[in-house]
Amino acid sequence: MRNCFIALILLTLVGCATSPTSTAPPNDKELSRTSDRARAAFEDGATAKAIDLYSKALSRAFAMDDAIEIGNAAYNLALCHIILGQLDQANASLAEAKAAFARSGSNPADVLLLEATLAQRQGRLEQALSLADQVLSASPDESHRFQVALLEGTVACGQDDPARARTALVEADQHQVANVPLLAARERLAGNIFLLEGYPAEAAAAFDRAAALFQEAKHYRDMAITLRLAGEAYREAGDTQRAEDRLGRARRSLAAQGQEAE
Repeated sequence: MRNCFIALILLTLVGCATSPTSTAPPNDKELSRTSDRARAAFEDGATAKAIDLYSKALSRAFAMDDAIEIGNAAYNLALCHIILGQLDQANASLAEAKAAFARSGSNPADVLLLEATLAQRQGRLEQALSLADQVLSASPDESHRFQVALLEGTVACGQDDPARARTALVEADQHQVANVPLLAARERLAGNIFLLEGYPAEAAAAFDRAAALFQEAKHYRDMAITLRLAGEAYREAGDTQRAEDRLGRARRSLAAQGQEAE
């Protein structure tokens, strides 16, 4: 098994490639204002700031006892925690979101997908696949189906099954999405499949495409981690110059973010 590559592929999260939900009621100015600021921070790549603001939005939603807004804020908080790799915190927020979604009778597809993503990140692969099946039974849209296919492909890579992963990638390509982080996740999955198939040069090119898309989406942690993947793939392909370039850029980006690659 390619331990470093498989470990890092688990950082590509289909749930993290989505945008936060946003339905703050116009008659509550405090919640609306806080939610708008949180979403703006998220979209600007300031995920830690978004966490602080979504925590405030969640407190306001609890004060209102509004199940829909509790679910939205808790879901968005869990999503942000996952992006930063804070999985224990994500678990707690996700539990709040699940309870609120059930209470409000909202479509559970989003929260199930995020739960599946979290299970995959924590190595609970069979549970992740079971939850993915539940997403497909919960009135999913094209984006949900695309993300489920990516999740299934990621799990297959983690199980050293490139044929099944390739089938999942083909399935993902049957669904049209325009979300840039999702397209980045698709390219990173393609790169990991190429690695398992023994094509490091093709993998490196796919990782480069993914990193550029993550940069466009301002997902800088994912960008840096994917640059590291590209560097490792270029090194395996014998392209030392490109390998050192990508690895150096990844190190500098992560250091500037106050983080280290997992």
